[in-house]
Amino acid sequence: MRTAYQRSLALLVMLPLWSGSIAAQTCFRGHPRPRCAGFMVLEFTGAMRLNSKAGPTDQANAYLYWSTGYLHNTGVRTSLGAGIKLTADSDGSRFAIVGRYRHWLSARTSIDLAPGIFISGKDNFTVLRFPSPTADVALNLGDRVGLAVGVDGIRTPGAGTSWQSHAGVRFGTWLAPLATLGLGVLIGATWN
Repeated sequence: MRTAYQRSLALLVMLPLWSGSIAAQTCFRGHPRPRCAGFMVLEFTGAMRLNSKAGPTDQANAYLYWSTGYLHNTGVRTSLGAGIKLTADSDGSRFAIVGRYRHWLSARTSIDLAPGIFISGKDNFTVLRFPSPTADVALNLGDRVGLAVGVDGIRTPGAGTSWQSHAGVRFGTWLAPLATLGLGVLIGATWN
């Protein structure tokens, strides 16, 4: 009977042999076929509102969101998948389920479409109604940095839906947690 130590040692010895086939199947950073069959998505976007927010609100323009998910390369130039999106601004936070489509322009450049539905959230100024629509379009460079624009439908009781648009810079893969950490340090340093 093998001990836990022996099994762990065997796993450590075999891992380098398996890592080549695993890397060829699922990548941490997105690439088209044949390099990757699929890839993980980890993104942080810092954006500014392009229009006024419907009241009651503080009218702050900063808008942040995080996305994570998985895309499968369905062809040489196309990827399909799904993920989750968490948004935060001075009016609160919202949580969405999104579909993902990526069209590869080259081995390192792509355009992403991410339509989705906000399913829950917390607010600071007014009660929000769910579900509410959301959609983003982004131009990605090397799956590390990109430019993103989007629109959110914010539903409030009695006021209908207000459409809030935003544009900003997206950080992907390992830059996403670093940008989030940097933002946390900045907020912590300026907190009174």
